[in-house]
Amino acid sequence: MICPRCGNLIPANRNYCDVCGADLTAYKKIMRLSNSYYNKGLECAQVRDLSGAIRYLKKSLEMNKRNMLARNLLGLVFFEKGEMVAALGEWVVSKHFNPENNPADDYMERVQSNPAKLDAMNQAIRKYNIALEAAKQGSDDLAILQLKKVVGLNPKFVRARQLLALLYIHTGDKERAKKQLAKAAAIDVADTTTLRYLKEVEEPQQEDSEEENGFGAAGPAKVSKVGAYTEDKPNVMAWVMLVVGMLLGILVTFVLIVPTAKKSIRAEYDKEQLDYSSELRIKEATITSLEKESELWKKKYEETVRQLDAIVIPEAEALDYSSLFQLLRDYLDLLAKEEPTLEDYMALAQRVSAVKAEELIDADALSMYYQIKSDVYEHTAQPAYNLGREAYSDENYSDSARYLQAAFDCGYTEDYCYYYLAKSYQLLNEYEQAAAYYRELISRYPDSELVKYARIRLTEMGYAAE
Repeated sequence: MICPRCGNLIPANRNYCDVCGADLTAYKKIMRLSNSYYNKGLECAQVRDLSGAIRYLKKSLEMNKRNMLARNLLGLVFFEKGEMVAALGEWVVSKHFNPENNPADDYMERVQSNPAKLDAMNQAIRKYNIALEAAKQGSDDLAILQLKKVVGLNPKFVRARQLLALLYIHTGDKERAKKQLAKAAAIDVADTTTLRYLKEVEEPQQEDSEEENGFGAAGPAKVSKVGAYTEDKPNVMAWVMLVVGMLLGILVTFVLIVPTAKKSIRAEYDKEQLDYSSELRIKEATITSLEKESELWKKKYEETVRQLDAIVIPEAEALDYSSLFQLLRDYLDLLAKEEPTLEDYMALAQRVSAVKAEELIDADALSMYYQIKSDVYEHTAQPAYNLGREAYSDENYSDSARYLQAAFDCGYTEDYCYYYLAKSYQLLNEYEQAAAYYRELISRYPDSELVKYARIRLTEMGYAAE
């Protein structure tokens, strides 16, 4: 067992830490409670009570967020319900807390090693969102069409089947709703949403309660009297009834069966037309959206050019704005890319910092510079910090120092950024930079839980905490 205060390894039968003297009685109870909730969640998962498993596993993680078994099992349960994003999120957090000998590595590798399946799940999520928006706007047919594709791409997506069943209920097609809910219940037997929808579509069965008498439903049969022999006469009424029956059969065929068949064929044709029309509307909406987006960027570019042309720069000060003009050109080139990368934003952020704002006398030029700076830093700070933390977890300290420094330069100055940036420089043997960030962390965040670790790291490098 590891002491939560000092991090030292202590025997499991001790109720206090031999190093720091911390009382571990409550801590051990919390760990046992976390393991108990994990065991209950495992029992629920084994009988496909996935909703119950999720509740117990979340309680287990509330007690101990580092419980690797509970977090990995929670990811597996999410994955079984078709929630791929939630599953990957749990496995990434599990890997962060337990980087060595963690089964989450194998789970993520299995998902990412099959690009076709991963792409199918991503498409399913996008189409589900489209269907959800269409349902909110009242386009039930379009939503149903999209959800059919979703469950085809990801058959275990419980939420998609629930929404599809709800739309079937709304349109009065309870039989199809029952089929979708039955499939959802096969995945998660105790999902309250599925059970509530099933209760809505189930109708009470009416049982026949007719009682038969001793002679059957038709009553007692008549007994004919036996008499003398007589010559049989032709039964004309039988032939008449046969002809009448044939005529009635032909009439029923043309009056009932033929119109029903025509109606069925017409309904199938209308359904195919509806599917085609829905696909056409989706494509038209996509094209319209792209055209609007293109027109928006075009107007934005023209407005920027007009603002640029409207700036009047005195001849004596023209050289002062050359760096701003180059920055503006680089920024417009970045906006023109379909999918700018983080490296593109980091490179542009360096050029933003190279511009001397104090030399920009014109108010419009200064406003333009701050707009560009705000947008570039917003797209750089948080993603660079996330990549820096991932690189640090992977023990790639040169990349972690580079990304965390970029995040810090773009305004991400939280205590964790200070600490891991300093730790990366320390592991790269750049002690001066590491010490500077440790001291600034101590100065700016004196109440942070990381301050004591920063003091320990300064002592390790031979520096005194100021």
